[in-house]
Amino acid sequence: MKWDWTKHDLNSLKESLAAVLLEEWGGPRSPLALKYINETIIPDLVNCFCNNADLLTNSTFAEIIQWKLKNQFANPSAVVVDLAQDLLIPAQKILNRPQIMDPKEPWRRIFRLWIGDESLPNIAERTGYPLDYLDLLVLRLKKVKAFTANTRASLLECQQNSELREFGFAQLSFFYQFHTAVAGEPLYKEHLKLEQIIWDLGMPLQVQDLVTLLEIIHTHEGQLDEDSLISAMGEAAGIWGYGMGASGGDQRGNLFSCVIDGLISLHYIQKNKAGNLTLSEKSAQTIAGYLLPKLGEQLKRAISIHDVDLSKRILLNQNQEVLIRLIDWTLRELNKEQALEVLSSIYQKISRRVDIYLLKVFANFPLAFDLLMKCLGDNDSLIRARSCEALGRIGNKGAVFSLIQLLRDPVVGVREMAAQALGELGAIVAAKELLRVAEDYGESINVRERARGAVRKIESRSGEGFST
Repeated sequence: MKWDWTKHDLNSLKESLAAVLLEEWGGPRSPLALKYINETIIPDLVNCFCNNADLLTNSTFAEIIQWKLKNQFANPSAVVVDLAQDLLIPAQKILNRPQIMDPKEPWRRIFRLWIGDESLPNIAERTGYPLDYLDLLVLRLKKVKAFTANTRASLLECQQNSELREFGFAQLSFFYQFHTAVAGEPLYKEHLKLEQIIWDLGMPLQVQDLVTLLEIIHTHEGQLDEDSLISAMGEAAGIWGYGMGASGGDQRGNLFSCVIDGLISLHYIQKNKAGNLTLSEKSAQTIAGYLLPKLGEQLKRAISIHDVDLSKRILLNQNQEVLIRLIDWTLRELNKEQALEVLSSIYQKISRRVDIYLLKVFANFPLAFDLLMKCLGDNDSLIRARSCEALGRIGNKGAVFSLIQLLRDPVVGVREMAAQALGELGAIVAAKELLRVAEDYGESINVRERARGAVRKIESRSGEGFST
């Protein structure tokens, strides 16, 4: 949450904290100690209090401050509880924000950032929480995850474990519920990521409001500027759907503009060269899960009426991040023949990245053999390499002689994958050429290792010996 603090607020807080540390608690007076207090401890505490102004009466936050005082600033254990309380009192009076008392709230904020792939040092910087405290929390979550994965334990069973019981019931129950939700609730991770975006924006939005906005941007990807988007949003439900851009809707229009500006500043949406709005890679990855049910139904409908062109258009109209999720959906929801027909229709129609992803997917389809064989002659070395890998997984020995030829490809990565694929195929006829590669000291060590591994696989499958 972004709070705007005045210079007077910040100076008052610094002075009050200095008074607590140096006067009420009789802190050290040496020049070096004073320098450390004034230039390190007080600025750190001010930053932490300002970033958590709604948690200043929260019991867990008080424990975090105690941790900081003891482990980060080397205060004796005997004093940190009372010292933390004395430091929090002036912060509460000066910063004066509505308080959240739920003891689990600080942990929610930590793991909301963590689930969004923030590093622990970044989380420490954003929250003001000690890095070693964050590290301990992540370690404890992993312990809960490991315990429940092995035993499918209930919360009660977790509590009966002596190591987990040491976390305390509040923290243990938080970890258990968090892990259970991440593992089992659809879109839980995405929901947390969007909650964090709303928190960073500091706007009165619900997650569904943000989902609606991002869905409309996706639907009209790169086609709408901000004014056009306002018109489109006027037909939407929720906070956007009342008076957007119309007379009397200035307040909502201003909110909308602030949200758009905020999302751009967070790199969650962006403008193309024409000034129209598009999703960023990060937002597209997050919103994809919300879009899949609708897009999946559209795709199923097109397939049910055997309209390949419509299926193709549905796929081609997607943001690349959304498309990749939709490709995964086809593997789960369509039979192999349908999926291959749909996916092969967009190969080489979008981007190199999508093509490479499709080649990985085609490894699931024996019927993709002919397409993959053609790809072995592609000018792009990564396409050739991924095609080799896919052919090895498909297991059709009709690829053997083409793969043997690619052991002499000018690109190391292609030779590696060709050798690996020949091993996967158990190609006895390739053994001699693979041995040549394995014993060629002018060859890349990675290619030689792949060739040796391939020979071992062929020997294992055939029962024959080829190694010299």
